[in-house]
Amino acid sequence: MNKEKIKPIIVPTYTEEKASKKSFLKKYPFFQKNKTSKKKIERKSHVLRKTPMIMPFLDITEDYIVMKKGYYMDIFQITPNDLHSLTDTDITIKLLEKARFYRSSASQDKVVGLNFPANTEKQRLYWERKRERTTDPLRIRSINRKLFELEFLERERTNREFFLFIYAKSPQTLEDEKKQVVRGMRQSFPLQTLSNEKKQDILFMMSNQNSKL
Repeated sequence: MNKEKIKPIIVPTYTEEKASKKSFLKKYPFFQKNKTSKKKIERKSHVLRKTPMIMPFLDITEDYIVMKKGYYMDIFQITPNDLHSLTDTDITIKLLEKARFYRSSASQDKVVGLNFPANTEKQRLYWERKRERTTDPLRIRSINRKLFELEFLERERTNREFFLFIYAKSPQTLEDEKKQVVRGMRQSFPLQTLSNEKKQDILFMMSNQNSKL
């Protein structure tokens, strides 16, 4: 009985297998997958053009704020009253005076309430001067504790402030409306004039309600 020689099994190497696969795909191109190259999209940083279109304000001066659609506006701060320290008669008188003002006035106005950070700058300057003039360690420790409390209040606490927005279609009409409103609210809730910086802070907070000053 003739014994046949067993032929060894030759396993192709990785490079040979890859080359044969490429030749097979070239021979039968319909097996190839269509691979679309993805183009990288470069995003350019730019300011949204819609922002000036959405904002209703155009300019701010010492006397008024210029708005779109031919309107002018000014802002006053309403002086609050401590209702807990007033009697029922005083509260009734103030409410009646306020109601009389609304009945007699035809001005276009709106009351807005905003939360502003507590401002303790004057108190901090006072205690810093005290600390510079003293040498007592216990006194300095007490002053540092006071300064820490003031900084905490300014960082974490807010004050509720109320403002009166007055609108008109011309600067002269706005000036007349402002005089009438200041005179009409003098007995109930007096109005305070604001600086341009304060007005800008108010407009910023109204347009960016999730931001802090």
